[in-house]
Amino acid sequence: MKLAFAYIRRSSYKQQKNNSVEIQKQHIQEFAKRNNLFVPVELIFIEDVTSAYSKRAAQRKQLMKMAEKMVEMNIPTVIFHDISRMDRTGYSFTIDFYRPMLEKLPELEVYTTDSNKPLDPEDTSIKMNFLLFQHESEVKSERAVGNLTTFLENNETFRPGSKTPYGYNQIKKQKHQQQLEPNENADIVSFIFFLSTWGKSLQKIATILNEAEIPSPKGGIWRSSTVENILKNPVYTGKLIWDVHKRKDDGQKQFIFEESHQPIINRFHLQLIKQNNHLQKTFGRIDTPFLFLNKVKCRHCDQPLSTQNGSTKRNGVKYDYHYYVCKSCGYKVGIKEVHNRFIPIILNRVKESISTIQIKPKTLAFINEMSIEVEQNVDAKQKLLQKLEEKLKISRDLKDRELELKISEFIQQHKNSLKEYTICQENLKTTYQLVEKDQFFSRFNEILDHQLGPDEKRLIILYFVDYLILSTDKEPQLHFKSNIFSNLID
Repeated sequence: MKLAFAYIRRSSYKQQKNNSVEIQKQHIQEFAKRNNLFVPVELIFIEDVTSAYSKRAAQRKQLMKMAEKMVEMNIPTVIFHDISRMDRTGYSFTIDFYRPMLEKLPELEVYTTDSNKPLDPEDTSIKMNFLLFQHESEVKSERAVGNLTTFLENNETFRPGSKTPYGYNQIKKQKHQQQLEPNENADIVSFIFFLSTWGKSLQKIATILNEAEIPSPKGGIWRSSTVENILKNPVYTGKLIWDVHKRKDDGQKQFIFEESHQPIINRFHLQLIKQNNHLQKTFGRIDTPFLFLNKVKCRHCDQPLSTQNGSTKRNGVKYDYHYYVCKSCGYKVGIKEVHNRFIPIILNRVKESISTIQIKPKTLAFINEMSIEVEQNVDAKQKLLQKLEEKLKISRDLKDRELELKISEFIQQHKNSLKEYTICQENLKTTYQLVEKDQFFSRFNEILDHQLGPDEKRLIILYFVDYLILSTDKEPQLHFKSNIFSNLID
């Protein structure tokens, strides 16, 4: 008996319920038996929940993996259930799989279970079949997109069927309409966002969940990518967003439904995470042993102190050493000395500051001033863009292509800048509400009486400390920020 490979493809989650894989496998084994072929289990490659219309052959991992194995084992025979399992793009199976494989395996034989003769993708009738399946998929896709768009344009807040986000159940409300309701995993989602608001990295959050033996959404271990997907999903704020692709008009349309279902997290959590990310981008990582990273200066050189790691072994025990170092004058100080002296001072100062009645109106006034400044910048950018558009029109009238390209480049740069200002405006607006509703300073009050980890201490330093000045011959100077949100518009 001659050995043969088999390839099985299941298109969607819906097909998981109709035994598609088992049916294909049964037909392939029956075909192999009729044709004196043997297909062992290890030579059956299954591409699960993968469209051959939206993914060309080269993008299908199992198909490419099978091709490598066929060459490695020098087995030139492969069986598919039918032509539709090979391809629905009309061309990619031939270009990505058949022709390259024919060069490596000249005896290549590709079978389908409905014919005892090898299939030739270059044959006109086979090409027609590929095109027919492509057309069938196009019609289905257009119909599905049309139905979805029509449904969404009715402004219904129901969820028209999709994969259920972790932390929710889909409850059927009407025919073909489902709504999200939090389930027993909602507390896990809330915990993930809470950890992120305190500067925990994606990997650290995943580690905490794994150490607590909490199963991931798929029942296995948590990975940083899984945590990231949850943190980036707006569905947890009660907002439902649909991006409809493959449209013939403008290519894509977005539908947004506010308050479509019960939120798991407060929207202010997202703002806090944004602010943390901004601070991290400006001053460096939060999960670092150097709590004053980019916040400590040398008095003599007026330069930020760099960081230095060192380690040694004594009696088989490893000892780590961390220093803040001035690269200009060589001044060097251990982090324990700095942290032990200044962290208690900072925590006490923060506790006193946030407990005063002046902190809230003072902070709101600062944010308001920042908002006015950003608004002025937005107005200036818009006026500049208007002038540039006028100059662009003149350059086109003059048919000066070089000038037109240069002005277009300037326009794009200022549009990008305007977009950043607009995002900043939204952040300031949300931050104002955060402070106004006592949801910012209260969170520091809640933890200051507890034992803080390095991430929490680092985040408090980033929010409240402007800089620390150190030297060998004078007393250190610790400067606090007058406006803790000043970095939001840097």
